[in-house]
Amino acid sequence: MSSSNRVGIGLGGAVLTAGLCVFGLSTTATAAPIGMSSAFILTQVSDDGTLGNESTFPGLQHDPAGTSTFNENQDYLQPGVPFEGFGFRSTETGLMGNRNSSGDDFLQDFITDLSGGAFDNHVQWGGTSFDGAVTIVHDFFFNNDDELINIETNITANVDLTDASFARAIDPDPDNFSGGTAETINFRGLDLNTDGDLDDPGEIAENSFVGSEGAINGAALALFSDDPLLHNTGIVTECCTVIDPDRYLSGGDFPSSTGDNGIGIAFLIGDLAAGQSVTINYAYVLGDTVATVDLPDPVGVPEPASLAVFGLGLAGLGVMRRRGRAA
Repeated sequence: MSSSNRVGIGLGGAVLTAGLCVFGLSTTATAAPIGMSSAFILTQVSDDGTLGNESTFPGLQHDPAGTSTFNENQDYLQPGVPFEGFGFRSTETGLMGNRNSSGDDFLQDFITDLSGGAFDNHVQWGGTSFDGAVTIVHDFFFNNDDELINIETNITANVDLTDASFARAIDPDPDNFSGGTAETINFRGLDLNTDGDLDDPGEIAENSFVGSEGAINGAALALFSDDPLLHNTGIVTECCTVIDPDRYLSGGDFPSSTGDNGIGIAFLIGDLAAGQSVTINYAYVLGDTVATVDLPDPVGVPEPASLAVFGLGLAGLGVMRRRGRAA
C-alpha cells in the first residue's frame, strides 16, 4: 500500500484548467467516459462526474496484489443497479445531484484527462446545475502504487446561496455476482483492534470514515476525509439512491449494518456569496480487508467519536449551518 498522496493536496493548477475549460479556452476536453487504471485500480469517470458509467464495465475494481488482474465478479459497482453519486443542497436550490445510473441535475461542461502530469491518473470533470446556480468541478487522481482514489471537489456559487452542503455516496457491491450477494458488512469509524472505541493510534472516528466489507470475499471500500469542514458519515437503508447531504450529516440510519445499504459522507459548507468557492477533499480507500485499506498519510489524531451536533439531528443542524464556514 502507498501513502504518497494526502487527500488534502492542493490542485490549484487543475482548478485553473477547469476555469479555462468552462469558458471554452481549453483544447484538452475529451468525450466521456475516461478510464483510469493502475496496478491496483481500474475504473472510469462518466459524463455524470461519477465513477462508473451506468451498466458498463468497469465500475470500480481493485487488485490487492497489484498485478493489474481485475475480476468483473469483484466489481464494487457492477452488476445490478450501479450507484455512485454526489449531491448538493442549499436553501435556494433544494437538493440537486448526479448518479451514474439515473437522471442528472448537473450537466457536464467538460471532462479532461490530465493523467501523466502531477499524478499518474487524473481526470477532471466540471458541470453546472440545470438552473445555473452552482458549478462543481471534481478532480479524481491517484498514482500507480496507490490503492485509493483521491477526490477534490470545488463548488462555486453563481448566485447567493445559504445553508449549503455536499455529499458523496456509493452502494458497494463486491460480491454481487451470480450466486453471490448484494449485502455487505457496513460500519462507521475504523476500529482496528475491535475494542469498541476509536481512540487508539490509526483509528478514525465515525464522522470521518464509513466503510464496507464484502460478505463473501471481505473486499473493503470506504470513504474517508480529514477535511477541516464539519463533516459526518452515514449508512442508509436505501442501497442505490441517496445523495442528500442531510441524511449523512445526521449520521444516517445505522451505526453498522449487514445488508444491501448505501454509504456516504457529507460536508457542511454554510453560506456562499455569488462568485465564492469552497474546496473539499476526501477519498475512496480500498483494501483486501478493512485493516489494509490504503489510508492517506498521515492520518490525523482521531476526532471525538461522537459530535453533539450530529446527535441533535437536523434541528440542531440548522443552527450550525448558519455558522458554517464559507470559502
